Amino acid sequence: MASLEMKGPFDFTREKVDLLVEKVPGNFALGKYDPATKKMVVHWVGRADEDLNATLKEFLRKPQYHAFKFSEATDAKAAYEKECRNWHDFGGKVKLDSKQHPAKPEGVDWECPKCGA
Repeated sequence: MASLEMKGPFDFTREKVDLLVEKVPGNFALGKYDPATKKMVVHWVGRADEDLNATLKEFLRKPQYHAFKFSEATDAKAAYEKECRNWHDFGGKVKLDSKQHPAKPEGVDWECPKCGA
């Protein structure tokens, strides 16, 4: 079974994000709690190249997500590569609400570690 290798899940609120998440590069997953298992079902994976706290708070406008997980990254490249792995591992455009393959930061020639895109 695929693993996000992230902390959580936590209730997706501004207060929890401010309490737990630093202003650093990182990755996140958004989802809903399964009523039967109480586990988080992943619907979106993403990243922040600089400020994970601010990026997560932008997604609070999407009220369909009730839970989140996150992890810090050493830099933008590590965050991009982890987002790619998570996107592919959790079903990509077939299963996730984040339908587009993760975009590279502008001006870099990095390749996706899963598909080479």
